[in-house]
Amino acid sequence: MQTLRKFRLATMMRTVLIINIMFIVLISPLHAVEFDELDKPPEGAHRGQMLLGAFFSMGVPQGDIIDAENDFLKDTNYEFDNETIKRIEVSHLSFGFGLSFEYMPFDRFGIKSKLRRTVIVQKTNFGSEYRNWRGYLYRDYSFYAGPTVHATYRRSWDFTLSPLIGYSYGRFIATPVGKKTIEGYEGKTMQNAQGLSYGAEINFTAYFSGGLFLSIGFEWLRHSLSFESAYELTNPDTNAEYFEGKSSGTIDSYSVIITSGYAFSN
Repeated sequence: MQTLRKFRLATMMRTVLIINIMFIVLISPLHAVEFDELDKPPEGAHRGQMLLGAFFSMGVPQGDIIDAENDFLKDTNYEFDNETIKRIEVSHLSFGFGLSFEYMPFDRFGIKSKLRRTVIVQKTNFGSEYRNWRGYLYRDYSFYAGPTVHATYRRSWDFTLSPLIGYSYGRFIATPVGKKTIEGYEGKTMQNAQGLSYGAEINFTAYFSGGLFLSIGFEWLRHSLSFESAYELTNPDTNAEYFEGKSSGTIDSYSVIITSGYAFSN
């Protein structure tokens, strides 16, 4: 338990450090802005403008890897200390955060790039009256790039569409909850994973005085992951094989994304 607390504390400290670095990078262009510019009306998106922002997303992951997690735990029970027996069922949440940058060579058109951290968490659904277990299913660092189409220019509001393609590298831990709750379950569950990622996001953006902007939208990302080797894991309670011995799979994340930042011109 003490080791778990230290691990959670270290993870939280790393997350806070990353957020602080993102904030420092984000506000660094503001040193060139005069205070009287804050009284000017919003310029909106236009040719020659650059948009630097920090984003956060939260959503629900799906895909054949998520299906493999559910199938592996199907018909498996856990017995609590009070002799209560419950079926092991899990849910998943995906989180993402990072930095985005866009340059607009033309009105209504930009080129966007994103540096992103993705985290997918798995937890049991035993209910609030019982102990629940959590674990990281997948964590990665990724880079994306793609065009952005703007519905307006030089307006205080805008709608944008951004198809994205990139590459991710991270760590995958198969059945992190099952490892903690299934008695007699053994095998290597942690592997490095990497592969092509692609998707799209749709945003509504509001521009404010001084170049500040705020966006809210919807994001879909597909992670096509390749593992170091095929998994050889068996559920001792049901004899179910994990992912049928495959060495690759996909995770689709459907998320709400919020971005805030600063728009400035060269």
